[in-house]
Amino acid sequence: MKTFQARRAGFGVSAFTAVAAAVVLAAPQASALVQGVTVSGSAHTVGTSYTVTADVTSTSFLFKVTFTDNGTQIGDPVSVSNGKATITWTPTTAGSHEIKAVQEIVSSKTVTIQVAEKPTNPGGGASSGSADLGGLLTGSAG
Repeated sequence: MKTFQARRAGFGVSAFTAVAAAVVLAAPQASALVQGVTVSGSAHTVGTSYTVTADVTSTSFLFKVTFTDNGTQIGDPVSVSNGKATITWTPTTAGSHEIKAVQEIVSSKTVTIQVAEKPTNPGGGASSGSADLGGLLTGSAG
């Protein structure tokens, strides 16, 4: 009788292992959760805010999305709404920025953005919009 119970227990463990393996093999690829990541704008500059959007599959709304800039987390993890997760990003340095959207550690997409220094005002000062012609227009008309 004990031999029969041991065999039955062994069969149960083997069956469970086979089912678990089948589930793992049949699972969708990890990248199926985050479909893509985009950054608003076309010319990116230091100190300007942009919207970063991750497009995710409709089945992954339960998992928050974490955004990073060159490995540094941007804000708190974001909930998914209507297949999208968005966050505001303001670059603080010029150069290449790898923006990554990560969902549940294993699903991620990246986009690389080039950020330029913030343009400076030539001449170094604010302009009032008017000019002093210093007497250049003298004479009479007529």
